[in-house]
Amino acid sequence: MTANPTAQTAATAALWLATHHKWHVLPLHPSTKRPLAGCTDCRNGDLHHADQCPCLARGNGALCHGVWAATNDTDVITRWASRWRTSVWAVHLGVSGLLAVDLDAHGGTAPAQPLNGLPWPDREPPPADGIDTYATLASLSGAALDTDTFATDTPSSGLHLVYTAEPGRWKSSRGYVRKGDDTVRTGLGWQIDIKAHGGYVILPGSTSTTGTYRRASNTVTPAPRPNWLADALTRTGHDRTTPPAPAAKAPAPVVAVDGHGPARYAASALRSACTELAAMQPNTGRNRKLFRSASRLAGMVEAGWIDRTGVETALAQAAQHAGLPAGEIRYALASGFKRPRPAPDIRSAA
Repeated sequence: MTANPTAQTAATAALWLATHHKWHVLPLHPSTKRPLAGCTDCRNGDLHHADQCPCLARGNGALCHGVWAATNDTDVITRWASRWRTSVWAVHLGVSGLLAVDLDAHGGTAPAQPLNGLPWPDREPPPADGIDTYATLASLSGAALDTDTFATDTPSSGLHLVYTAEPGRWKSSRGYVRKGDDTVRTGLGWQIDIKAHGGYVILPGSTSTTGTYRRASNTVTPAPRPNWLADALTRTGHDRTTPPAPAAKAPAPVVAVDGHGPARYAASALRSACTELAAMQPNTGRNRKLFRSASRLAGMVEAGWIDRTGVETALAQAAQHAGLPAGEIRYALASGFKRPRPAPDIRSAA
């Protein structure tokens, strides 16, 4: 590669990287930034996987099965460049022994907890984008955001960091917030995408409908994957060879049963509801249980038997322990208190 990579075509960069680094590259559609379609049989059928594809087995440049058509055969790459004339090329990361950290800059308001599984530092301002999120994650491990690796600036002001990594070990992921939640529970963090096994990133020199991808680093040699990044990826379930550690849960609430008569009855009902809810597993009706418990206890709140704040706090903690997202918890509690069930007649139990 020359000293001015932005003046090169993407095909030239792809050929250079395949020649010198043995990276597996492929052309993409300039509008969609997706792999070019292969033959009709492979495109429309599910009769075989890429490793069983007769088109790919011929080794003559068939573009079947998406990213799995990528190659480091320079003759094939030269034929592709001549035939397709596309301005967008990519590297297939997994088979090339690479891992990419894709830091987005999509804008928007950061969630209250932008890091998956870690609290955001109290004195740290909210991140503006994935670059801020990743820099803070690195700092928590005593590291820094280092572009001393193969790095690319994207047209949307994002950043791709490419590292060498163990082939086939790491999963790809997206870091985002589910609707109604305020915490990132997938990937590494807000606006951070991990691309590895089965993933690809666009090469510098490529020009899509959104703009040009430009090399952001002085080096064209990827650095080894940092150790702190491996620890963070393993903690968040990205290691395909190691089962993720179970996520830490807040302790289930313990509701004291005090008082006499209706107050004691209501406290006992709250304790039973929390105990049952906290022990529930996914797909067993946790949301419905929370709504019904809130509705039942709302009637006792209206009757003056128990304090609403205490009920909402205890039920929310139990639902969190069961793994319900914060948005679903808030909605179920609000719905339950809008539909209170009449307090039961407990005179016969007195």
